[in-house]
Amino acid sequence: MPSEMTSTERVLTVIQRGTPDRIPTFEWDIDPDLVVNMTGGGTYDDFIELLDLDAVMCGPDYLKEPLPDGNLMDEWGVTRTRGHEAYAMAVDQFAPIQSWEDLEKWEPPDPYASHRFETMKRRIERFKGKRAIFAQLRDVWSNPRDLLGYANLFVLCRKDPELVEALVTKCVDQSIALVGIAAELGAEVVMSGDDIADNRRTMISPEMLRKHFWPHFRRYVEAIHDHGMYYWKHTDGNIMTVLDDFVDMGIDGIDPIDPLAKMDLSTVKEGWGDRVAIKGNVDCAFLLVTGKEDEVVKATKNCIRIAGPGGGYACSTSNSVHSGVKPNLYRAMLDTIREYGVYPLDMDRLQTNGS
Repeated sequence: MPSEMTSTERVLTVIQRGTPDRIPTFEWDIDPDLVVNMTGGGTYDDFIELLDLDAVMCGPDYLKEPLPDGNLMDEWGVTRTRGHEAYAMAVDQFAPIQSWEDLEKWEPPDPYASHRFETMKRRIERFKGKRAIFAQLRDVWSNPRDLLGYANLFVLCRKDPELVEALVTKCVDQSIALVGIAAELGAEVVMSGDDIADNRRTMISPEMLRKHFWPHFRRYVEAIHDHGMYYWKHTDGNIMTVLDDFVDMGIDGIDPIDPLAKMDLSTVKEGWGDRVAIKGNVDCAFLLVTGKEDEVVKATKNCIRIAGPGGGYACSTSNSVHSGVKPNLYRAMLDTIREYGVYPLDMDRLQTNGS
């Protein structure tokens, strides 16, 4: 049995597809109101410590300016609207880039701005050596989506793919600069969250992704590795047609294995688990919202039983701890991971009809 590891050691062992002392757990995103609720008025950092999660997420800081209509304008020039969740969604009708002329005048936010990494610096000071430090960035899809507008991006991918690719180039160049700064500050892993698929398939054809997006994705991953960090890719949706692409381009981890998109944890573990670390996959869309604690225990044990053997696995929600997740159900998931996720795994106890 491995000796007890720090959270940092546990996560890095998994991303190298090794077997840690126990299965780690951490989340791509956690709703701020739920953080306040579960910590009695505390912060995200307090939540990480209270719930003993194995990794902390640190995205770059971007300023948002309130607009007279109630929306927000961010440093990218993107107009955003406040929704139910904490994430402010881009408003397509105000997308700042509609032409080559717009693109030529536009520049991404300065990666070296003095305020850009204040949150990361604070979290590194608090958690370095205790929790794995993740730089939460974007890669090739989300920035062009917000800057062009969702519908217009689809149109331009067909009508003017050179414009799209020129924008991708500018955005990825900025992301690579952020990677270098994050590495220098002490981050160990990059996780980017560009959702490229819906529940059926990728948003655009795999052929178009390979021609106009993947060359930039590849140089992004190479830059992360060149700076001595690992890369864990996050995307919702059914990505079966491009999962080989991701792995071949050098990703170190994949998150989540989206159950709503008919992504099967056992299929991914069997087919790619020797080449890429896996994270997920306790359903946060329904089970952690309206389920029962015993159902959460059963589902969590099933994930561990399927993906835990041989290591290379982090157990978590199937996407994030969003505002609808019930605190008692999330705690039930965490308690189950810690009880049943200790190596060597007891496969008899992990049978879902066991105790």
